[in-house]
Amino acid sequence: MTGSGFVEVQGAGRGRNIGRRLLSVSLVVAGPVVAAAAGGMDQPVLGGVLAAVLMPMGVSLWRGTTRAKRRLLRLDEVGLLAKAEILAAAAGGGDDNPLRLTLRVSGPEVPAFEAVVTTGYRPDLVPGRELTAVVDPADRTFLVRELDDANWP
Repeated sequence: MTGSGFVEVQGAGRGRNIGRRLLSVSLVVAGPVVAAAAGGMDQPVLGGVLAAVLMPMGVSLWRGTTRAKRRLLRLDEVGLLAKAEILAAAAGGGDDNPLRLTLRVSGPEVPAFEAVVTTGYRPDLVPGRELTAVVDPADRTFLVRELDDANWP
């Protein structure tokens, strides 16, 4: 999640997320395996450090995937349609050329609010363009459909 409640869905979707789950389990299991292997090569400190890094990484990936899926399903269930008008677009820098968008999200049943989100660069994301969004009225978590990598029903 970035900005003011924007739900990032890159890689995580509404389904089982098998690839992300396997990666997280692999990281958790790799921790003790690396520690044991490094300990056998007279490198117990290195093995302990790698285990201390890999295991929490795997747990964090699992939890992040679960949270993203839960938010997406909640938005599908209770989300209200709204529009997200792009107020400003600025290059965010970095390798993948991200774009920082300032949005005004509003709708018939959604009080207007502004949020800043980061997404991949696309030339059609310019100030003044209106995008379709879905907003959770309880916490103003929102998802901009045109920026969602997952498929909408």
